[in-house]
Amino acid sequence: METDLARAALSAGDAADAAGRLRSALALWRGPALDGTHHEFQADEGPALEELRLAALAQRIDADLILGRHGEIISELRLLVVESPLNEKLRSQLIRVLHATGRTAEALEEFRSARRHFRDELGLEPGEELVRLHQSILAGEPTLGTTEVKTASSLPLRSVPRQLPGDVARFVGREESLRQLDTLLEDQDGRSSVIVTVITGAPGLGKTTLATRWGHRVADRFPDGQLYVNLHGYSQGAPVPGTQALSHFLRGLGVAADQVPHGLDEKASLYRSLMADKRILVVLDNAAKPDQVRPLIPGLSLCRVVVTSRDLLRGLSVTHDVHTLALDVLSADEAEALLVAILGEKRTRDESAAVTTLASLCGHLPLALRLAAAHLAGQPGLSVADFATRLAEENALTALDIEDDPYVGIRAAFETSYRNLPEAPRKVFRFMGLHPGPDIGIDEITALTGLSRGDVRAAVEGLVSAHLVQYGEAQRLVLHDLIRVFARERCDLDEDKTDLRNALSRLFDWYLHAVKAAMGHIYTEHNGLELASDPPPCGIPTFENYDSAAKWLDVHYSSVVAIVGHAAACGWPDHAWKLADAMDYFFYLRNRTDDWMSIHQIALSAVREVGDKSGECRILNALGAANMHADRVVECLNYQRQALELSRAAGDVGGEAYALSRIGYSLLWAGGFHEAMERCSEAVDLYRALGNEQGEAIAFTSLGIAHLRLGNPGDALNFLQRALAFDRKNGNPHDEGYVLTLIGDAYEALGDLEAAAEIYRQSTLLNRGIENYRFEANALAGLGRVYRRRGRLEEALDFHVRALALIGSEGDRWSACEMLMDLGIDYLSLGDAEAALENHRNALSIADSLEDPYLQGLCHGAIAHAFHALDRVDEAEESWLAAFDLLSPLGVPEAREIGERITGLTARH
Repeated sequence: METDLARAALSAGDAADAAGRLRSALALWRGPALDGTHHEFQADEGPALEELRLAALAQRIDADLILGRHGEIISELRLLVVESPLNEKLRSQLIRVLHATGRTAEALEEFRSARRHFRDELGLEPGEELVRLHQSILAGEPTLGTTEVKTASSLPLRSVPRQLPGDVARFVGREESLRQLDTLLEDQDGRSSVIVTVITGAPGLGKTTLATRWGHRVADRFPDGQLYVNLHGYSQGAPVPGTQALSHFLRGLGVAADQVPHGLDEKASLYRSLMADKRILVVLDNAAKPDQVRPLIPGLSLCRVVVTSRDLLRGLSVTHDVHTLALDVLSADEAEALLVAILGEKRTRDESAAVTTLASLCGHLPLALRLAAAHLAGQPGLSVADFATRLAEENALTALDIEDDPYVGIRAAFETSYRNLPEAPRKVFRFMGLHPGPDIGIDEITALTGLSRGDVRAAVEGLVSAHLVQYGEAQRLVLHDLIRVFARERCDLDEDKTDLRNALSRLFDWYLHAVKAAMGHIYTEHNGLELASDPPPCGIPTFENYDSAAKWLDVHYSSVVAIVGHAAACGWPDHAWKLADAMDYFFYLRNRTDDWMSIHQIALSAVREVGDKSGECRILNALGAANMHADRVVECLNYQRQALELSRAAGDVGGEAYALSRIGYSLLWAGGFHEAMERCSEAVDLYRALGNEQGEAIAFTSLGIAHLRLGNPGDALNFLQRALAFDRKNGNPHDEGYVLTLIGDAYEALGDLEAAAEIYRQSTLLNRGIENYRFEANALAGLGRVYRRRGRLEEALDFHVRALALIGSEGDRWSACEMLMDLGIDYLSLGDAEAALENHRNALSIADSLEDPYLQGLCHGAIAHAFHALDRVDEAEESWLAAFDLLSPLGVPEAREIGERITGLTARH
């Protein structure tokens, strides 16, 4: 009541009475509003009472100014501005009294200080009252007097608010996002609720930039203006409460400062009333919680609301019609275009490759790209390539920081999101940064943190909602590269080093046991791998069959590869080599030859560091197989012979048998068929003594191939059928698919085309079902040969074309060579000797690069047939002689056939 009487006195011109009454009223105020009451009640109602106090204080100062007490209140005003830096009324009074007392320079500096504060805290320019006051001072106009003071709080404001920040220069991309925002403008027949769009995403994606760009682009569609507020949900300062944001909006809508209601509900009610018949765009920037947003949403549908937040704000959907627009990083082309747009064509024209590299190092994150461009713009002599090198070699977050403005950096952006999280999600986030792979699952996080799976899931959902992590393929969790760097930083800062090492040990144990369990369903040969550690307390996945195990390994493949390198580099060599060894057959199965070789090179160094001779034998054998798969037979045999010597020296009979079997198989592709049979027979004897049926089956397969090459299809069929029986009994479809095709080859060599065709069909279907396209191609090629021998030449040609197309994507050059020869024979049978010659020459080119004398001899023989058909007899004879020279030392039946042909040619001469 006292303040109401004071206002009436002031309006009547009795400033002395007003000042006295207001002093008396303010003297009754003690401490914080509602101090000592329940915390929630104090938080809800206290701010409104505090605003009443400040309003009364401002009116008392108005009265004192009218009474000429200028000098007495400058110090008081300075203290009040420090306490309430965002109160424009107090700022205005201080600036006026400074100017009125001849301290104009201080008045102007006070305005500049206000502008900086408003920009930093709210992302806004000062209000209209302060701006007009500043302009009046610059123009030399009087700013303090009875009339002015009486109407200071009621200065006329613009009727149409234009509060959007300035548009960002050099905006690139986001066309689809802008198109989705444009759908906000479509007429909503019968709709009464306001459309709210939440632009959400990780820090630094340009959510504010997008909202601002769209707001300026469609400004003409909102004739009653735009309201904007930075809610500072993720900022260095405190979040802006709804009541403060409403005050800002109400002033923007023309409500005089002293007419703004004090309670949140009263402000919200007035706000909705003022907005009811207007078409206004409302941009609520940087919101953290739904409660910040709800009071600021108008009541009727003519307005549109755009919210930007790092959080999904799921709760907002419960009370309002919300459309979510989730932003991701820019595409590679957009990221490069943004760098070029900022730096200019001239600077980037000759460094296009460096621009691509820099964009990639920034993770295509818009904020990182702009920071990188700012560094380059500030150093004209620095090349893009040099800055990209620095970014790659140093801590990227530090390299991108702007030294004199740290709060605009990437680290600061991530820090605010991280700080807003409860401790459990923060801990999970930190430990996720320890994982070296490209993605991570709930099980791995559970192993790392030691938390329960339920707690991990809850924490992960919080991180996903905050856009610090996101779901990728197969529900795996992914961190942006720069966010990963930040997570690792927080780990180093917030976690004990011993705890971190224990966490990594649990993770590596988990991977070892999980991979070993999965590979037990894929390839039982490696079940003998002994693990020193027990499975981690959180447990490991279980697998029902081959398919579930293979699917799990496919999903975790990239992480396993990364773990091997990380474990070896960081002091876990035993885990590194054993994990590589456990994955050996899977590299072969998925045709990942490069990874196979590189990972096992790491594993070889690791196992030698440990000093495990048996393990070294296993890794040497694996390296041999990988080199064999890479068409490097000499290197392959070198590794495998090292393994044989080492296993014999160590008395490791199992390792010796495995090395002998691998050497025998490798010799098949170097033309050493007789030696291959000897080595594989030795391996069979050792495996039998050890009771290792799988080892025997593998050696049987190699013996079958050797007998096929040496012209003994009956013996080959015997060995291959024994191998097939084991594979079927133990559910190994990949080995079964390989052996089936070889059995088809044996039946074909025996002349039983019906049996051969049936087996090839079985093999085709089996390999297609398990997506083993290399073995499927071999089976199709076999069917083609059967059809050719039956005289169905066009169909044979079609099979061989399909087979070659399949094998081309698998990188199996031995099979490709054989299929090119089959195509050549098809064309020759169809009467096209030129096409035959071309295909045979292409096959010979591959055989020469493989240095396989058997294939080289077959190719020369096939070329001779084509020359003979073209009546180029001398060239045919020359090719047959070359074929004979290559094949005769191998003891293969083709050498005898070619020898007889050469003898016939000589007799005719």
